[in-house]
Amino acid sequence: MLTRFTHAAPSALRALPRVCSLGARFQSTQKKPTPEVIKSLLRDSDPDLKDIIEASGHWANDVRERDPTFFDRIGKGQSPHYLYIGCCDARVDPTVLMNVEYGDLFIHRNVGNLVCGSDLNALSAIEFAVSRLKVPHIIVCGHYDCGAVRGSAKQMDHGIIENWLRNIRDVQRLNHKELSTVVGEEPRHRRLVELNVVEQCINVLKTGVVQQARMKSYLETGFAVPRVHALVFDPAAGELKKLDVKWADEMKEFDSIYNLYPKESMQ
Repeated sequence: MLTRFTHAAPSALRALPRVCSLGARFQSTQKKPTPEVIKSLLRDSDPDLKDIIEASGHWANDVRERDPTFFDRIGKGQSPHYLYIGCCDARVDPTVLMNVEYGDLFIHRNVGNLVCGSDLNALSAIEFAVSRLKVPHIIVCGHYDCGAVRGSAKQMDHGIIENWLRNIRDVQRLNHKELSTVVGEEPRHRRLVELNVVEQCINVLKTGVVQQARMKSYLETGFAVPRVHALVFDPAAGELKKLDVKWADEMKEFDSIYNLYPKESMQ
């Protein structure tokens, strides 16, 4: 067995002494980190996350004191009111900025709060939220000072993430005329943030599962759900606002292209 291996990979065997030598030199020169270095690298956080585990325990105890049956209820399953699609930015924590109850949000987050037809992650979240959880609201929330939106506005290759940012570049292309009339880099950025949110809401409305649910509820009750909402958060002001968008007007021109469930097919 050893003879066969030697004939098959002689160069690999010849390299072994050099590799072992490198390992020995690395061990001899490896620095031992000081507590100050560790503290700096971890940004003063606990290396073993003991502080988080302890804080979670305090939270659970506080909840039990205020509501003894809380965990019994949530242990039986979830029933969120909202599907929240937002950006990964650490400043945009949906449960905090929306001040909603625990369990009210079914959350999907990605860089730039995008809804792409090729993203099975986002599409799976939408499918589950609409068809299984029956959420009455879908929120797409963007935010000003968004790194993804800023990056898409620059003429540079961002590496692998460029394939993702191209979706926001497409939003720029679709709204080029309007954006070209906006004076100033920051106002233009803020408007692109808003336009991106609107476009992602339209992408939500393009999905078959959302169209089917809305058409079914409309035929049964005269009111279409889930409702789709475009929100933008301003981290610098702590302000969450809803964009005034009429989806019927936005989609009317393209109904013949994207409408998968015309009324007559549902009757």
